Amino acid sequence: MNLKQIQTLVRSGLFYLTEHAYAEAEEDEFDIYDVEQGILTGKIRRAWPRDGKCEIVGSAWDGRQIGVVCRITTAGKVRVITIYEIQF
Repeated sequence: MNLKQIQTLVRSGLFYLTEHAYAEAEEDEFDIYDVEQGILTGKIRRAWPRDGKCEIVGSAWDGRQIGVVCRITTAGKVRVITIYEIQF
């Protein structure tokens, strides 16, 4: 999984959140802009190559750390599977 490829797709608006990701975002008081910012400022912390998924950790707009699990679909979009606040 290539972080630059994911970030390029996100910059182009080619990403979407699953229903689960929307619910998790709402629970942690993140919005779509926080998810976008987290991906664009983030680094891959973990990858699951067999599943084609990775976890990106970056910063939301308010400075909180956000974790984003995503993958690139066969249609060439980034599917955001879940998001959560990283607690230290």
